[in-house]
Amino acid sequence: MTWVAIARKDFEDVVRSRMVWGIIAVFLFLMGIVTLGASAQIEDPSATDVIFFFTNVGGQIFVPIIALVVGYMAIVGERQSGSLRILFGLSHNRRDVLFGKLVSRTGVIAVATLVACAFAVALMVGLFGSLPVRTVLGFVTLTLLLGAAFTAIAVGVSAMTDTRMRAMGGAIGSYILFTLVWHPLVAGVHYLLAGELVGLEAPEWYLFALRLNPLEAYRQAMSLLIDGFVPALVGWENIVEDVPASAFQGQESLMVSNRIAGDVPFYLTEWFAAVILLVWIIVPIAIGYRRFERADLN
Repeated sequence: MTWVAIARKDFEDVVRSRMVWGIIAVFLFLMGIVTLGASAQIEDPSATDVIFFFTNVGGQIFVPIIALVVGYMAIVGERQSGSLRILFGLSHNRRDVLFGKLVSRTGVIAVATLVACAFAVALMVGLFGSLPVRTVLGFVTLTLLLGAAFTAIAVGVSAMTDTRMRAMGGAIGSYILFTLVWHPLVAGVHYLLAGELVGLEAPEWYLFALRLNPLEAYRQAMSLLIDGFVPALVGWENIVEDVPASAFQGQESLMVSNRIAGDVPFYLTEWFAAVILLVWIIVPIAIGYRRFERADLN
């Protein structure tokens, strides 16, 4: 299959990038220092605390950013350099190029993610001598899906655009959307419908709308998985929601399971977060392919 050849060649080219491995090395070094330092400050640290630190920093910053960096030039870089014409001259079509690039860039992110997860496992074993196997497997699976989702977003944006600057703007804009815009936007919709800010007990539709954000889906699923609240990069609950100050002391009351009355519906469980991340892999690529298929490359 021609997309396999494209994926193999592109993967080999990307893994030779010193920038990618430099970012990974810096991240692992910083995470090691933070984890060891924070563990010394916690009264009774456990292996799940290591997962918490990696989720909070690695999952919400490192994985999305490196995925966007790796993916945003996948198509538009070939387009600007004229390499696409060479690929098409070798009997590759646009679907082969897009799918091959997606597979190769996702493979690179998967390798980087597994290296980071292996480092986290090594820290857990070194510090505590044991592993919460189910939690670790869930952590690795969700983090791989998160990396694949942001890679798909970046490759999709790359397929939609015709210049490097537009692709870079789309990649940066997507991260800003998920970290700085999404939560206030959903809170604004609730205010328009209800005439007031959402409180600690929130409607199920509100929490589900927040979870449609891939970063939020990952964060909330990990909170349920480690049975502890994982804060977002920006504490929007304290800005755009009417949550009492007492809720921020232990923060467990901010978990999804404590913000709704009754049982947690299936679409707010940790496994459904995987479904949302899969959607974020499929939809951007589908939109990108549609735009790429119709684009005039001359």
